[in-house]
Amino acid sequence: MSDERKLEMTISLNVLEHLGMNLYSNVPAVLSEIVANAWDADARKVAITLDKVQGQIIIDDDGIGMGRDEVIDRFLNVGFKRRVKVGTQTPKGRVPMGRKGIGKLSSFSIAQIVEVYTTKDDENTAFRMDRDAIRQQSEERKQETYSPEELSTWPEDQHGGTRIVLSGLSKNLTEMTDSGLRRRVSRRFSIIGPQNDFRVYVNGTEITLDDRGYQKVLEYVWTFGDQKPFLADATKLEKSFDRTDAVSQALAEKALVVHGWIGTVAKTNQLRDIEGDNLNRIAIFMRGKLAQEDVLSGFGKKEIFADYLIGELHCDILDNDDDLDIATSSRQALKEDDDRVSNLREFISDELKHIASRWSDLRRESGTKFARSVPAVDDWLNRLSGDTKKKAQQWVGRLNEIRSDRDTDRKELLKASILAFESYHHREQLAQLDELSAESVSALLPIFREIDDLELSYYGRIVSVRLGVVKKLQEMVNSDVKEQVIQQHIFDHLWLIDPSWERAKGTEHLESRIGTFLDSDTAALSNQERKGRVDIAYRTAYGSHIIIELKRASVATPVDRLAAQVRKYREGVRKILDISDHKNWPTQIIILVGKPPPEWTNTRGQQDVVDALAAVDARLVFYDQLIDNAQKSYADYLEAHRKIDRLWGVFESIDDFVPPKDG
Repeated sequence: MSDERKLEMTISLNVLEHLGMNLYSNVPAVLSEIVANAWDADARKVAITLDKVQGQIIIDDDGIGMGRDEVIDRFLNVGFKRRVKVGTQTPKGRVPMGRKGIGKLSSFSIAQIVEVYTTKDDENTAFRMDRDAIRQQSEERKQETYSPEELSTWPEDQHGGTRIVLSGLSKNLTEMTDSGLRRRVSRRFSIIGPQNDFRVYVNGTEITLDDRGYQKVLEYVWTFGDQKPFLADATKLEKSFDRTDAVSQALAEKALVVHGWIGTVAKTNQLRDIEGDNLNRIAIFMRGKLAQEDVLSGFGKKEIFADYLIGELHCDILDNDDDLDIATSSRQALKEDDDRVSNLREFISDELKHIASRWSDLRRESGTKFARSVPAVDDWLNRLSGDTKKKAQQWVGRLNEIRSDRDTDRKELLKASILAFESYHHREQLAQLDELSAESVSALLPIFREIDDLELSYYGRIVSVRLGVVKKLQEMVNSDVKEQVIQQHIFDHLWLIDPSWERAKGTEHLESRIGTFLDSDTAALSNQERKGRVDIAYRTAYGSHIIIELKRASVATPVDRLAAQVRKYREGVRKILDISDHKNWPTQIIILVGKPPPEWTNTRGQQDVVDALAAVDARLVFYDQLIDNAQKSYADYLEAHRKIDRLWGVFESIDDFVPPKDG
């Protein structure tokens, strides 16, 4: 041992902080650097083991390993320029990924202790590096050299290559799954697999192309270069477009060679995986390794299509041996001010414009396909012909132009599209009336009948939506949600109390002034009085002032107290209304209760309560009564309506349709 060279690392604290402990923030990124080193060492197999019991990560490779001199001159030499010192190809002919020799420091961003066991030509070298000891030595002794602790023991199962053991981890392994780690590592390399004689395993399971996951959800893909293996794995692909020839001249002018793909998915939620990673990005690879995780965000695209994008572009020419290093010091991005990066960004920008111009048409086609998968909608379209049919297909195809992944939203848009098209079509017919002669009056009758039918369909949709609102209110009452939520639901839908009420427009200022007065009235109540009241609000319906007071469902307030309260704020409101443009409108006061006043059960009690409140322009409405009346009135209407509305069956078919599940 005395004749051997001493193991020694030369490194400044500043370099360690910026290029080691702060280089990466996650385990997959760190492991990717170690896997890349194994590739450069001509390894055929890399085994990653997560030992959650010991809190360690162990990485074994069967590469050529290192002798003691190589450990000192290469591994412990921070900034060792591999391509200059060793060559631009490995003995097996691989193109090396390493460039500046700083990736090895990334381990310190997640581990305090890094142990290395490496063997070459029957020479074993083992040592341990301690991040805290390096930092302390650099701070206290102002030294830039660090001597790792040499290890005398050797793992019994280590027979060749290199083993790296990371411990004292800053990341909790208990929440990390094998499948999640395979997925994230696989997305950082394109060279993993038997095609390159380079296999990587996580806890014994091999990483494959399938681990990436996103190729299974692609809907449309634009490719550059030969992408047949990738496309073969894209099982849900609707269409692919080979852009190789179309972009060859533009790439030649920019001195770039690019291969890869840019694709879109059917639903934006398909770009968020189980771990929560956002895959709405375009990644740049060099020499089979991730160089920049995302360049898409830098384009500031606000069009809808951008939310559906994902891509991988490989540009090895950016990492030519003879050119300056294009990576930033963080090793996680490319230098924006480099001409090569600017040229690549211009190319990507042009391709995104092309994709945007095609995507809307493709999505409309897909939307039409979805619409036609509903039998009743398909029948409706088949009853049309010529240009009318083409236009109708375009209208229903637009359902894919919304930022929503919910099938309920797509169904509602489909129904709205059908109604909108019918309205548009009838307007077209009416526009032709000026061209009809007096002798053609009979041609008007079918058009007018169709317009009447359309009005029926529109009102049918309104009633159907209102039944949904009633159902929601019933769910709120049954599930005992906060009464303020029920209150807001009723205030937003005045027709729940009276079907003829629709909120008047242009009275917002008046509502605000009266609302302020009513709030002050509530604030003046005692704590006991306030407990019995949920809230009080003022609204305007056409031709009426409406004051609604909600009482807690469990509270039974005596009628005299109700009348006194009502009289107080009725008079205050009238003072404000008397100087408004709507002073002649009558005032209606609704008291919404769960329980009647105590007097309700007396002889003539119900009539006495009604009369006492009518004297102050008020009346009681019960929650259950409100729900039952609304349900009955609208349900009875729909029962008769569905027999005469020619589009009702189409809409029911859409509601009942169950889209196929994503695979």
